[in-house]
Amino acid sequence: MLESWKLELDRLVKSRFAPIWNVSIGDRIEKEDFDFVKEFHLAFCQAKTNQMEFDRKAAIRFIRKNQYLSLFFKNQLNGLSPEDDFESIPFTTREDLQTKMTEIIPVMVDLNRMVINPTSGTTGQPILAPNHPKAIGCYVPLIEWTVGRYGVIPKHKPESTFAIQLCYQENTIVYATTHSLAGGAKFAKINLHQNSWKDSSDLENFIKESSPQILTGDPYALEAAMKMGLNYKPEAIHSTALELTDSLRKKLEQHFECPVINSYSLNETGPIAYACPKNPDWMHILPHDLYVEIISDKTGEVEPSGNVGEIVITGGRNPYLPLLRYKTGDRGELRYGPCHCGDNFPRLRLLSGRKPVYFTKPYGETVNPVDVARILRRNPHIYQFQMEQFTNKDFICRVSASHEFSKLTKQEEGTESTAQGNTLQIQLQLELESLLGFGSQVQIDTNFPLDGKKQPAFINSYAESKEKSQ
Repeated sequence: MLESWKLELDRLVKSRFAPIWNVSIGDRIEKEDFDFVKEFHLAFCQAKTNQMEFDRKAAIRFIRKNQYLSLFFKNQLNGLSPEDDFESIPFTTREDLQTKMTEIIPVMVDLNRMVINPTSGTTGQPILAPNHPKAIGCYVPLIEWTVGRYGVIPKHKPESTFAIQLCYQENTIVYATTHSLAGGAKFAKINLHQNSWKDSSDLENFIKESSPQILTGDPYALEAAMKMGLNYKPEAIHSTALELTDSLRKKLEQHFECPVINSYSLNETGPIAYACPKNPDWMHILPHDLYVEIISDKTGEVEPSGNVGEIVITGGRNPYLPLLRYKTGDRGELRYGPCHCGDNFPRLRLLSGRKPVYFTKPYGETVNPVDVARILRRNPHIYQFQMEQFTNKDFICRVSASHEFSKLTKQEEGTESTAQGNTLQIQLQLELESLLGFGSQVQIDTNFPLDGKKQPAFINSYAESKEKSQ
Protein backbone atom coordinates (compact mmCIF):
# COMPACT_ATOMS: atom_id res chain seq x y z
CA MET A 1 0.00 0.00 0.00
CA LEU A 2 1.37 3.42 -0.93
CA GLU A 3 2.03 5.82 1.92
CA SER A 4 -0.53 8.30 0.60
CA TRP A 5 -3.15 5.54 0.54
CA LYS A 6 -2.33 4.54 4.11
CA LEU A 7 -2.63 8.13 5.35
CA GLU A 8 -6.07 8.53 3.80
CA LEU A 9 -7.24 5.14 5.07
CA ASP A 10 -6.01 5.95 8.58
CA ARG A 11 -7.93 9.21 8.44
CA LEU A 12 -11.11 7.28 7.65
CA VAL A 13 -10.54 4.48 10.17
CA LYS A 14 -9.63 6.83 13.03
CA SER A 15 -12.44 9.29 12.43
CA ARG A 16 -14.17 10.30 15.67
CA PHE A 17 -17.42 9.27 14.01
CA ALA A 18 -16.14 5.87 12.81
CA PRO A 19 -18.09 2.69 13.56
CA ILE A 20 -16.69 -0.02 15.80
CA TRP A 21 -14.46 -1.76 13.29
CA ASN A 22 -14.13 -5.50 13.97
CA VAL A 23 -11.87 -6.81 11.18
CA SER A 24 -9.00 -5.62 9.04
CA ILE A 25 -9.26 -6.59 5.36
CA GLY A 26 -7.24 -5.77 2.27
CA ASP A 27 -8.02 -6.45 -1.37
CA ARG A 28 -5.29 -9.19 -1.58
CA ILE A 29 -4.44 -8.04 -5.09
CA GLU A 30 -0.92 -8.96 -6.19
CA LYS A 31 0.89 -7.82 -9.34
CA GLU A 32 -0.29 -10.82 -11.35
CA ASP A 33 -3.87 -10.26 -10.20
CA PHE A 34 -3.63 -6.56 -11.08
CA ASP A 35 -2.54 -7.39 -14.62
CA PHE A 36 -5.29 -10.02 -14.93
CA VAL A 37 -8.00 -7.53 -13.96
CA LYS A 38 -6.63 -4.89 -16.31
CA GLU A 39 -6.73 -7.38 -19.20
CA PHE A 40 -10.25 -8.39 -18.19
CA HIS A 41 -11.28 -4.73 -18.09
CA LEU A 42 -9.88 -4.10 -21.56
CA ALA A 43 -11.59 -7.17 -23.03
CA PHE A 44 -14.85 -6.23 -21.29
CA CYS A 45 -14.81 -2.67 -22.68
CA GLN A 46 -14.02 -3.94 -26.17
CA ALA A 47 -16.86 -6.46 -25.96
CA LYS A 48 -19.31 -3.77 -24.85
CA THR A 49 -18.13 -1.35 -27.53
CA ASN A 50 -18.42 -3.97 -30.26
CA GLN A 51 -21.54 -5.60 -28.74
CA MET A 52 -19.88 -9.01 -28.58
CA GLU A 53 -21.72 -10.91 -25.85
CA PHE A 54 -20.68 -14.38 -24.68
CA ASP A 55 -22.67 -16.54 -27.06
CA ARG A 56 -22.96 -20.29 -27.41
CA LYS A 57 -19.79 -20.56 -29.50
CA ALA A 58 -17.86 -18.80 -26.75
CA ALA A 59 -19.47 -21.07 -24.16
CA ILE A 60 -18.37 -24.13 -26.13
CA ARG A 61 -14.79 -22.84 -26.20
CA PHE A 62 -14.99 -22.35 -22.42
CA ILE A 63 -16.27 -25.91 -21.97
CA ARG A 64 -13.57 -27.32 -24.22
CA LYS A 65 -10.95 -25.47 -22.18
CA ASN A 66 -12.14 -27.05 -18.94
CA GLN A 67 -13.11 -30.48 -20.27
CA TYR A 68 -9.81 -32.10 -19.35
CA LEU A 69 -8.93 -29.86 -16.40
CA SER A 70 -12.02 -30.51 -14.30
CA LEU A 71 -13.09 -34.06 -13.46
CA PHE A 72 -16.64 -32.78 -13.07
CA PHE A 73 -16.65 -31.34 -16.61
CA LYS A 74 -15.22 -34.60 -17.94
CA ASN A 75 -17.91 -36.68 -16.24
CA GLN A 76 -20.74 -34.36 -17.29
CA LEU A 77 -19.55 -34.49 -20.89
CA ASN A 78 -19.07 -38.24 -20.99
CA GLY A 79 -20.09 -39.35 -24.49
CA LEU A 80 -21.28 -35.86 -25.45
CA SER A 81 -19.91 -33.32 -27.87
CA PRO A 82 -20.25 -29.70 -26.68
CA GLU A 83 -20.79 -28.60 -30.28
CA ASP A 84 -23.41 -31.21 -31.23
CA ASP A 85 -25.00 -32.07 -27.87
CA PHE A 86 -24.87 -28.78 -25.98
CA GLU A 87 -28.47 -28.96 -24.78
CA SER A 88 -27.97 -32.54 -23.59
CA ILE A 89 -25.15 -31.61 -21.22
CA PRO A 90 -26.45 -32.27 -17.68
CA PHE A 91 -27.06 -29.24 -15.52
CA THR A 92 -24.89 -28.32 -12.55
CA THR A 93 -26.98 -28.00 -9.40
CA ARG A 94 -26.43 -26.48 -5.98
CA GLU A 95 -26.14 -30.04 -4.68
CA ASP A 96 -23.20 -30.53 -7.04
CA LEU A 97 -21.53 -27.46 -5.55
CA GLN A 98 -22.16 -28.87 -2.09
CA THR A 99 -20.90 -32.40 -2.71
CA LYS A 100 -18.60 -32.37 -5.75
CA MET A 101 -16.51 -29.23 -5.31
CA THR A 102 -13.24 -31.18 -5.33
CA GLU A 103 -14.22 -32.60 -8.73
CA ILE A 104 -15.22 -29.18 -10.08
CA ILE A 105 -11.97 -27.41 -9.15
CA PRO A 106 -9.59 -27.89 -12.10
CA VAL A 107 -6.47 -29.96 -11.53
CA MET A 108 -3.08 -28.27 -11.19
CA VAL A 109 -4.64 -25.01 -10.03
CA ASP A 110 -2.78 -23.27 -7.18
CA LEU A 111 -5.00 -23.52 -4.09
CA ASN A 112 -2.94 -21.13 -1.96
CA ARG A 113 -4.89 -18.06 -3.07
CA MET A 114 -8.32 -19.54 -2.43
CA VAL A 115 -10.87 -17.42 -0.58
CA ILE A 116 -13.93 -19.19 0.78
CA ASN A 117 -17.20 -17.33 0.63
CA PRO A 118 -20.03 -19.23 2.36
CA THR A 119 -23.38 -18.59 0.75
CA SER A 120 -26.91 -19.86 1.10
CA GLY A 121 -28.79 -17.29 -0.96
CA THR A 122 -32.51 -17.78 -0.54
CA THR A 123 -32.47 -21.53 -1.07
CA GLY A 124 -31.20 -22.54 2.37
CA GLN A 125 -28.52 -24.80 0.92
CA PRO A 126 -25.17 -23.60 2.32
CA ILE A 127 -22.33 -23.67 -0.18
CA LEU A 128 -18.68 -22.98 0.53
CA ALA A 129 -18.00 -21.19 -2.74
CA PRO A 130 -14.26 -20.88 -3.49
CA ASN A 131 -13.04 -17.73 -5.16
CA HIS A 132 -9.80 -16.00 -6.15
CA PRO A 133 -8.77 -12.40 -5.38
CA LYS A 134 -8.30 -11.68 -9.09
CA ALA A 135 -11.82 -12.89 -9.89
CA ILE A 136 -13.24 -10.78 -7.06
CA GLY A 137 -11.11 -7.88 -8.30
CA CYS A 138 -12.97 -8.00 -11.61
CA TYR A 139 -16.07 -6.79 -9.78
CA VAL A 140 -14.43 -3.33 -9.59
CA PRO A 141 -14.48 -2.54 -13.34
CA LEU A 142 -17.89 -4.19 -13.72
CA ILE A 143 -19.49 -2.11 -10.97
CA GLU A 144 -17.68 1.07 -12.06
CA TRP A 145 -18.90 0.57 -15.62
CA THR A 146 -22.44 -0.01 -14.33
CA VAL A 147 -22.60 3.21 -12.29
CA GLY A 148 -20.94 5.00 -15.21
CA ARG A 149 -24.03 4.18 -17.25
CA TYR A 150 -25.91 6.35 -14.72
CA GLY A 151 -23.50 9.27 -14.92
CA VAL A 152 -21.13 8.43 -12.05
CA ILE A 153 -17.45 8.92 -12.87
CA PRO A 154 -15.36 6.95 -10.34
CA LYS A 155 -12.54 8.99 -8.83
CA HIS A 156 -9.36 6.91 -8.73
CA LYS A 157 -7.49 8.68 -5.97
CA PRO A 158 -6.87 7.94 -2.28
CA GLU A 159 -8.73 11.04 -1.10
CA SER A 160 -11.92 9.62 -2.59
CA THR A 161 -14.30 7.11 -1.02
CA PHE A 162 -15.91 5.28 -3.89
CA ALA A 163 -18.49 3.25 -1.99
CA ILE A 164 -19.88 2.48 1.42
CA GLN A 165 -21.76 -0.77 1.71
CA LEU A 166 -24.69 -0.64 4.12
CA CYS A 167 -25.83 -3.64 6.16
CA TYR A 168 -28.41 -3.97 8.88
CA GLN A 169 -27.69 -7.07 10.93
CA GLU A 170 -27.24 -8.03 14.56
CA ASN A 171 -23.69 -9.11 13.76
CA THR A 172 -21.53 -8.71 10.69
CA ILE A 173 -18.01 -7.73 9.76
CA VAL A 174 -17.31 -3.98 9.64
CA TYR A 175 -14.17 -2.74 7.93
CA ALA A 176 -12.53 -0.16 5.69
CA THR A 177 -9.94 -0.65 2.99
CA THR A 178 -8.43 0.83 -0.13
CA HIS A 179 -8.68 -0.63 -3.62
CA SER A 180 -5.46 -0.93 -5.57
CA LEU A 181 -7.60 -1.45 -8.67
CA ALA A 182 -9.20 1.97 -8.12
CA GLY A 183 -6.09 4.06 -7.54
CA GLY A 184 -6.32 3.73 -3.76
CA ALA A 185 -9.92 4.96 -3.51
CA LYS A 186 -11.47 3.86 -0.24
CA PHE A 187 -14.31 1.42 0.45
CA ALA A 188 -16.06 0.64 3.72
CA LYS A 189 -18.64 -1.82 4.91
CA ILE A 190 -20.68 -0.53 7.83
CA ASN A 191 -23.58 -1.85 9.88
CA LEU A 192 -26.57 0.41 10.46
CA HIS A 193 -27.44 -1.51 13.62
CA GLN A 194 -26.91 0.41 16.86
CA ASN A 195 -24.52 -2.32 18.02
CA SER A 196 -21.91 -0.96 15.61
CA TRP A 197 -21.75 2.62 16.83
CA LYS A 198 -20.48 4.42 19.89
CA ASP A 199 -23.13 7.13 19.50
CA SER A 200 -26.37 7.09 17.51
CA SER A 201 -25.46 10.34 15.71
CA ASP A 202 -22.14 8.96 14.44
CA LEU A 203 -23.66 7.02 11.52
CA GLU A 204 -24.79 10.02 9.50
CA ASN A 205 -21.75 12.10 10.49
CA PHE A 206 -19.41 9.31 9.36
CA ILE A 207 -21.08 8.95 5.98
CA LYS A 208 -21.09 12.69 5.37
CA GLU A 209 -17.47 12.99 6.42
CA SER A 210 -16.47 10.05 4.17
CA SER A 211 -18.54 11.44 1.30
CA PRO A 212 -18.83 8.19 -0.72
CA GLN A 213 -19.75 8.49 -4.38
CA ILE A 214 -22.20 5.64 -4.11
CA LEU A 215 -24.03 3.71 -1.41
CA THR A 216 -24.51 0.03 -1.95
CA GLY A 217 -26.32 -2.74 -0.13
CA ASP A 218 -29.29 -5.08 -0.25
CA PRO A 219 -32.81 -3.62 -0.36
CA TYR A 220 -33.31 -4.48 3.29
CA ALA A 221 -30.39 -2.29 4.41
CA LEU A 222 -31.25 0.50 1.96
CA GLU A 223 -34.83 0.60 3.19
CA ALA A 224 -33.59 0.63 6.80
CA ALA A 225 -31.33 3.61 6.01
CA MET A 226 -34.25 5.44 4.44
CA LYS A 227 -36.53 4.76 7.41
CA MET A 228 -33.79 5.94 9.78
CA GLY A 229 -33.90 9.22 7.89
CA LEU A 230 -30.31 9.08 6.66
CA ASN A 231 -29.69 12.52 5.21
CA TYR A 232 -27.05 11.98 2.56
CA LYS A 233 -27.20 12.40 -1.21
CA PRO A 234 -24.85 10.00 -3.02
CA GLU A 235 -24.33 10.14 -6.76
CA ALA A 236 -26.09 6.76 -7.08
CA ILE A 237 -27.29 3.78 -5.09
CA HIS A 238 -26.29 0.27 -6.15
CA SER A 239 -28.77 -2.36 -4.93
CA THR A 240 -27.81 -6.01 -5.00
CA ALA A 241 -28.26 -9.45 -3.43
CA LEU A 242 -32.07 -9.41 -3.21
CA GLU A 243 -35.01 -8.44 -5.40
CA LEU A 244 -35.63 -4.69 -5.43
CA THR A 245 -39.29 -3.94 -5.92
CA ASP A 246 -40.31 -1.11 -8.20
CA SER A 247 -42.10 0.70 -5.37
CA LEU A 248 -39.05 0.57 -3.07
CA ARG A 249 -36.78 1.73 -5.90
CA LYS A 250 -38.95 4.80 -6.45
CA LYS A 251 -39.07 5.56 -2.71
CA LEU A 252 -35.29 5.28 -2.47
CA GLU A 253 -34.83 7.56 -5.50
CA GLN A 254 -37.13 10.14 -3.92
CA HIS A 255 -35.45 10.00 -0.51
CA PHE A 256 -31.81 9.96 -1.63
CA GLU A 257 -32.42 12.10 -4.76
CA CYS A 258 -30.24 9.95 -7.01
CA PRO A 259 -30.53 7.00 -9.43
CA VAL A 260 -31.08 3.61 -7.80
CA ILE A 261 -29.46 0.84 -9.84
CA ASN A 262 -30.81 -2.65 -9.39
CA SER A 263 -28.31 -5.42 -10.09
CA TYR A 264 -28.42 -9.20 -10.26
CA SER A 265 -25.46 -11.00 -8.78
CA LEU A 266 -24.57 -14.37 -7.24
CA ASN A 267 -21.62 -15.35 -5.09
CA GLU A 268 -21.02 -18.18 -7.55
CA THR A 269 -20.73 -15.81 -10.53
CA GLY A 270 -20.26 -12.21 -9.40
CA PRO A 271 -22.30 -9.52 -11.19
CA ILE A 272 -24.59 -10.95 -13.89
CA ALA A 273 -26.87 -8.12 -14.97
CA TYR A 274 -27.77 -4.49 -14.22
CA ALA A 275 -30.94 -2.47 -14.67
CA CYS A 276 -31.35 -0.82 -18.07
CA PRO A 277 -31.14 3.00 -17.66
CA LYS A 278 -34.09 3.44 -20.05
CA ASN A 279 -36.29 0.65 -18.72
CA PRO A 280 -35.36 -0.55 -15.20
CA ASP A 281 -37.85 -3.43 -15.41
CA TRP A 282 -35.25 -5.10 -17.63
CA MET A 283 -31.60 -5.82 -16.97
CA HIS A 284 -28.74 -6.13 -19.42
CA ILE A 285 -26.31 -9.00 -19.12
CA LEU A 286 -23.22 -7.26 -17.76
CA PRO A 287 -19.99 -9.27 -18.27
CA HIS A 288 -18.71 -10.61 -21.53
CA ASP A 289 -17.81 -14.07 -20.17
CA LEU A 290 -21.15 -15.49 -19.02
CA TYR A 291 -23.54 -17.41 -21.26
CA VAL A 292 -27.14 -17.28 -20.05
CA GLU A 293 -29.86 -19.76 -20.95
CA ILE A 294 -33.50 -19.90 -19.93
CA ILE A 295 -34.64 -23.45 -19.22
CA SER A 296 -38.20 -24.74 -19.16
CA ASP A 297 -39.43 -25.61 -15.68
CA LYS A 298 -41.33 -28.59 -17.08
CA THR A 299 -39.13 -30.08 -19.77
CA GLY A 300 -35.63 -28.83 -18.92
CA GLU A 301 -35.23 -27.73 -22.53
CA VAL A 302 -33.99 -24.32 -23.64
CA GLU A 303 -36.80 -21.79 -23.91
CA PRO A 304 -36.93 -19.46 -26.93
CA SER A 305 -36.64 -15.71 -26.43
CA GLY A 306 -39.56 -14.23 -24.52
CA ASN A 307 -40.45 -17.39 -22.56
CA VAL A 308 -40.06 -17.70 -18.80
CA GLY A 309 -37.93 -20.36 -17.13
CA GLU A 310 -34.97 -20.98 -14.83
CA ILE A 311 -31.78 -19.02 -15.40
CA VAL A 312 -28.80 -21.26 -16.25
CA ILE A 313 -25.23 -19.97 -16.56
CA THR A 314 -22.04 -21.22 -18.20
CA GLY A 315 -18.64 -19.52 -18.01
CA GLY A 316 -17.03 -17.08 -15.62
CA ARG A 317 -13.48 -16.14 -14.61
CA ASN A 318 -13.18 -17.79 -11.21
CA PRO A 319 -10.30 -20.29 -11.61
CA TYR A 320 -11.71 -22.42 -8.78
CA LEU A 321 -15.31 -22.51 -9.97
CA PRO A 322 -15.83 -22.82 -13.73
CA LEU A 323 -19.56 -23.11 -14.29
CA LEU A 324 -21.14 -25.62 -16.65
CA ARG A 325 -24.86 -25.02 -17.23
CA TYR A 326 -25.33 -24.01 -13.59
CA LYS A 327 -28.97 -23.82 -12.45
CA THR A 328 -29.25 -20.63 -10.40
CA GLY A 329 -32.70 -21.33 -8.96
CA ASP A 330 -33.85 -17.90 -10.19
CA ARG A 331 -36.43 -17.45 -12.93
CA GLY A 332 -36.73 -14.97 -15.73
CA GLU A 333 -36.96 -14.37 -19.44
CA LEU A 334 -34.33 -13.32 -21.95
CA ARG A 335 -34.66 -11.13 -25.01
CA TYR A 336 -32.24 -10.15 -27.74
CA GLY A 337 -31.95 -7.14 -30.00
CA PRO A 338 -31.01 -3.46 -29.89
CA CYS A 339 -31.94 -1.33 -26.90
CA HIS A 340 -32.51 2.45 -26.81
CA CYS A 341 -30.02 2.75 -23.94
CA GLY A 342 -27.17 1.74 -26.26
CA ASP A 343 -26.26 -1.55 -24.60
CA ASN A 344 -27.31 -4.32 -26.96
CA PHE A 345 -26.27 -7.22 -24.73
CA PRO A 346 -29.25 -9.54 -24.06
CA ARG A 347 -31.91 -8.25 -21.70
CA LEU A 348 -33.03 -10.26 -18.69
CA ARG A 349 -36.25 -9.79 -16.78
CA LEU A 350 -36.17 -11.42 -13.36
CA LEU A 351 -39.32 -13.11 -12.11
CA SER A 352 -39.83 -14.36 -8.59
CA GLY A 353 -36.25 -13.54 -7.82
CA ARG A 354 -34.80 -13.33 -4.37
CA LYS A 355 -37.64 -11.38 -2.84
CA PRO A 356 -36.66 -10.06 0.59
CA VAL A 357 -38.38 -11.66 3.58
CA TYR A 358 -38.08 -10.13 7.03
CA PHE A 359 -38.79 -11.60 10.44
CA THR A 360 -40.05 -9.67 13.43
CA LYS A 361 -39.39 -10.13 17.12
CA PRO A 362 -42.42 -10.49 19.45
CA TYR A 363 -42.09 -6.83 20.41
CA GLY A 364 -41.84 -5.64 16.81
CA GLU A 365 -38.15 -5.14 15.95
CA THR A 366 -37.20 -6.44 12.51
CA VAL A 367 -34.67 -9.26 12.11
CA ASN A 368 -32.62 -9.64 8.95
CA PRO A 369 -32.81 -13.26 7.69
CA VAL A 370 -29.10 -12.98 6.95
CA ASP A 371 -28.55 -13.26 10.71
CA VAL A 372 -30.64 -16.44 10.74
CA ALA A 373 -28.71 -17.82 7.78
CA ARG A 374 -25.41 -17.02 9.49
CA ILE A 375 -26.34 -19.22 12.45
CA LEU A 376 -27.61 -22.09 10.32
CA ARG A 377 -24.86 -21.89 7.71
CA ARG A 378 -22.04 -22.30 10.20
CA ASN A 379 -23.67 -25.38 11.76
CA PRO A 380 -21.72 -28.31 10.26
CA HIS A 381 -24.64 -30.72 10.72
CA ILE A 382 -27.13 -28.81 8.54
CA TYR A 383 -27.24 -29.43 4.80
CA GLN A 384 -30.35 -27.42 3.90
CA PHE A 385 -32.78 -25.30 5.87
CA GLN A 386 -35.99 -23.32 5.76
CA MET A 387 -37.11 -20.86 8.43
CA GLU A 388 -40.75 -19.80 8.75
CA GLN A 389 -42.47 -17.34 11.07
CA PHE A 390 -46.16 -18.21 11.52
CA THR A 391 -47.24 -16.04 14.49
CA ASN A 392 -45.80 -12.95 16.10
CA LYS A 393 -43.60 -15.19 18.29
CA ASP A 394 -43.63 -18.69 16.77
CA PHE A 395 -41.10 -19.97 14.25
CA ILE A 396 -40.28 -23.32 12.76
CA CYS A 397 -36.81 -24.17 11.53
CA ARG A 398 -36.92 -27.05 9.06
CA VAL A 399 -33.60 -28.70 8.39
CA SER A 400 -32.08 -31.53 6.47
CA ALA A 401 -29.25 -32.53 8.77
CA SER A 402 -26.78 -35.21 9.77
CA HIS A 403 -27.93 -38.35 11.55
CA GLU A 404 -26.18 -37.13 14.69
CA PHE A 405 -28.24 -33.95 14.62
CA SER A 406 -31.52 -35.65 13.69
CA LYS A 407 -31.52 -38.64 16.02
CA LEU A 408 -33.52 -38.60 19.24
CA THR A 409 -36.06 -36.33 17.59
CA LYS A 410 -39.52 -36.95 18.93
CA GLN A 411 -42.03 -37.36 16.11
CA GLU A 412 -45.69 -37.40 17.00
CA GLU A 413 -48.26 -38.32 14.38
CA GLY A 414 -49.68 -35.30 12.60
CA THR A 415 -47.22 -32.87 14.19
CA GLU A 416 -43.91 -31.32 13.29
CA SER A 417 -40.87 -32.88 14.90
CA THR A 418 -39.25 -30.86 17.68
CA ALA A 419 -36.06 -30.94 19.71
CA GLN A 420 -36.44 -33.49 22.48
CA GLY A 421 -33.27 -34.11 24.42
CA ASN A 422 -30.85 -33.80 21.51
CA THR A 423 -28.16 -31.38 22.66
CA LEU A 424 -27.33 -30.25 19.11
CA GLN A 425 -30.94 -29.34 18.42
CA ILE A 426 -31.44 -27.61 21.75
CA GLN A 427 -28.30 -25.51 21.21
CA LEU A 428 -29.59 -24.40 17.81
CA GLN A 429 -33.06 -23.72 19.22
CA LEU A 430 -31.64 -21.51 22.00
CA GLU A 431 -29.34 -19.65 19.64
CA LEU A 432 -32.19 -18.84 17.25
CA GLU A 433 -34.51 -17.79 20.09
CA SER A 434 -31.80 -15.49 21.42
CA LEU A 435 -31.59 -13.82 18.01
CA LEU A 436 -35.37 -13.62 17.54
CA GLY A 437 -35.94 -11.94 20.86
CA PHE A 438 -37.44 -12.53 24.30
CA GLY A 439 -40.63 -14.58 24.12
CA SER A 440 -39.92 -16.15 20.73
CA GLN A 441 -40.36 -19.91 20.33
CA VAL A 442 -38.56 -21.95 17.70
CA GLN A 443 -39.47 -25.51 16.75
CA ILE A 444 -36.82 -27.66 15.11
CA ASP A 445 -38.13 -29.95 12.35
CA THR A 446 -35.59 -32.44 11.02
CA ASN A 447 -37.81 -33.79 8.24
CA PHE A 448 -36.95 -31.18 5.61
CA PRO A 449 -36.08 -33.13 2.44
CA LEU A 450 -32.72 -32.89 0.73
CA ASP A 451 -34.18 -33.66 -2.68
CA GLY A 452 -32.56 -31.04 -4.89
CA LYS A 453 -35.79 -29.09 -5.37
CA LYS A 454 -35.66 -25.34 -5.04
CA GLN A 455 -37.17 -24.29 -1.74
CA PRO A 456 -37.44 -20.80 -0.28
CA ALA A 457 -35.10 -20.43 2.69
CA PHE A 458 -37.24 -17.83 4.48
CA ILE A 459 -41.01 -17.59 4.80
CA ASN A 460 -43.03 -15.15 6.87
CA SER A 461 -46.57 -16.51 6.62
CA TYR A 462 -47.54 -14.37 9.63
CA ALA A 463 -46.73 -11.16 7.74
CA GLU A 464 -48.42 -12.47 4.59
CA SER A 465 -51.65 -13.24 6.47
CA LYS A 466 -51.60 -9.78 8.06
CA GLU A 467 -51.21 -8.14 4.65
CA LYS A 468 -54.15 -10.12 3.21
CA SER A 469 -56.41 -9.17 6.12
CA GLN A 470 -55.76 -5.45 5.68
